[in-house]
Amino acid sequence: MTKTGAASRTVGLNGGALSRRSSEILLAALIIARSTSYMFSKILLQSMGQFTLLGVRSSIAFIVLALVCFRTLRKTRKEDVICGGLIGAAFFIVMFFELAALKNTTSVAVSFEENSAVVLVPIFTAILTRKLPSKKTLLIFLIAGTGIVLLSFKPEGFRFNRGDVFGIMAAVTYAMTIILISYLSDKADPIRAGVYQVGSMGLLSMIAAFITESPALPATGPEWGCMLYLAIVCSVFGFTLQPFAQKGTTAERAGMMCALNPVTAAVLGTVCLGEELSIKGIIGAALIVAGILI
Repeated sequence: MTKTGAASRTVGLNGGALSRRSSEILLAALIIARSTSYMFSKILLQSMGQFTLLGVRSSIAFIVLALVCFRTLRKTRKEDVICGGLIGAAFFIVMFFELAALKNTTSVAVSFEENSAVVLVPIFTAILTRKLPSKKTLLIFLIAGTGIVLLSFKPEGFRFNRGDVFGIMAAVTYAMTIILISYLSDKADPIRAGVYQVGSMGLLSMIAAFITESPALPATGPEWGCMLYLAIVCSVFGFTLQPFAQKGTTAERAGMMCALNPVTAAVLGTVCLGEELSIKGIIGAALIVAGILI
């Protein structure tokens, strides 16, 4: 969905102007921050249910945000709560599929599958608007898509299992969420909507946890460390500011930024887990970055 005024400029947190380029840089930073969550979530899923994990993570994030944004939340309008709730519900579905996938397959595979939203966003947008993407947009997605394939596929091939089904569903729902955010970002204050988004994710997750799981808090120091990282870095920063960042760009560009996620996952795997990044993977990462910079 193309925006005319918002695509070139939006309002910054301090009231100043935020250019489209600045919006996309912020969005890229949010996606990179969230991409680190796969590793920490996989660790916590060994001892926690997926709804409990998401509920505790989002609840901590909401408390922090409520304290930090207390003054602006006092100006809350009905539209802020409604838009935040809708986006939060959408992200709750995305995270359900993401965490279910992480329980059944590798974090790199989930990263690749979920962020194939880079291809789905322009397809869904074209269907909704009944208008084909521009030639430049198609070229960018072709370059980025090729980069994802080179970065993610291994010589032994791709083994499809239950986790991969959940990963693909995460991609479909994530693409829809990006389009939803693009549609709602001009209808409410993006910061307040972002806070209520995280709060609604926490509420829905805790309800699901008490219905389907036996909720329990992290039991060890390292587990609490992982949880606090997920809450502060991945939720407070990674989720809350996405409506604000997307207000200055288009859904297609936001979807294309998802290609950064597998790049980050591959780098983390190389640095933290000792995994080898092949020449093919390096070329794939370079293509993804090139597509984003076009």
